[in-house]
Amino acid sequence: MLNRKQAQEVKDFLHSKRIGRPVILLAISYANLRDDELQVLILRHLHGHTQERVAEELGVSTNTVYNKEHSALECCYHAWKTVPLVIKLMDAARE
Repeated sequence: MLNRKQAQEVKDFLHSKRIGRPVILLAISYANLRDDELQVLILRHLHGHTQERVAEELGVSTNTVYNKEHSALECCYHAWKTVPLVIKLMDAARE
């Protein structure tokens, strides 16, 4: 289960101006997300779309977008804690 602090840690990394988009995409690849989770994560956090806009674009409910986003954030958090490269990148993004 992902708590708010952990979810925010992932979101902060995804929105970091210190880390380039290609590096963020590399980090995301370590999470082995399902296609639908990946799509929601990219639209929400790399393109900055609202949950409502993502739901409309994908033809699903906002609850579905919320659940897929939360699942993706949780997968990222747990996967990234096992990858030394991503741990260093997250530390660099906080500085």
